[in-house]
Amino acid sequence: MNRIRNIALAALLGGVFPSMTPACAQVPTDSSVREMRQRLQTLQQQLDQLNATRDPTARQRLMQQNWQGLQDYLGWMHSRWGVGDPWMSGHHGMGGGMMGRGMMGSGAGMGWQVPQGMSPGTYWQQMHDYMQVMQRQMGGIAQSADSQARMRLLQEHWQNLYQHLQTIRGMGWMWAGPMMPGMMWRPMPGVGNAQPLPEPGSRGAALVTTYCTQCHAAPSPTLHTAADWASVTSRMQLHMASGSSGIKTPTEEEMRVILSYMRQHAR
Repeated sequence: MNRIRNIALAALLGGVFPSMTPACAQVPTDSSVREMRQRLQTLQQQLDQLNATRDPTARQRLMQQNWQGLQDYLGWMHSRWGVGDPWMSGHHGMGGGMMGRGMMGSGAGMGWQVPQGMSPGTYWQQMHDYMQVMQRQMGGIAQSADSQARMRLLQEHWQNLYQHLQTIRGMGWMWAGPMMPGMMWRPMPGVGNAQPLPEPGSRGAALVTTYCTQCHAAPSPTLHTAADWASVTSRMQLHMASGSSGIKTPTEEEMRVILSYMRQHAR
């Protein structure tokens, strides 16, 4: 049942995402941890350079470089040690498809674009303190002598970065409301507040609240365009109807109301 619910969330976000088979599932060695620290240092240097640069074009370039580098870092950890979940990388709502990027070395980047309207100054503010968190996490990984503890800390490092990037993208609603049994995510303090639905008294808002929040917080209609919502809700309906115990499935008429509501208030 947990697996079906996980797939349902992926479907709502834009599709069932392709699997990435880790090339190596071994515990990171001390030399591997040093390599991770070097990659983090490169990302920190990019962020420092962004803050010190005054040329607007250069600041935009550095922001884009750092944003993609963080995605590459996630993909590299996943392909190297299998941390994270494969379906979290993909297309439509969650990114632009699995792709390799060369900037940070081998690994698969997610292909998410910098959020529309994000300025380099705002980006620096949102990433500056979190980079310190990442460095502290890396220190814990390096100090751990127990292999299981090191893998657990690495998994937390991966998932917290993923969650932070998604929150910047406006996807914090995924962990703001009711969560699916068995999901790995731990709430991050101060982030992920779900946006209220438009026209909360309408039937469309009521149906979204009834069905979508069985597994997660209600998604904002502005997550997708009006054209995209047809395929997203279709996949959502398919997975809700897959026979999972305790999951209520909307009727065809209710699905039409949901689709109409999401399209009406789409971005």
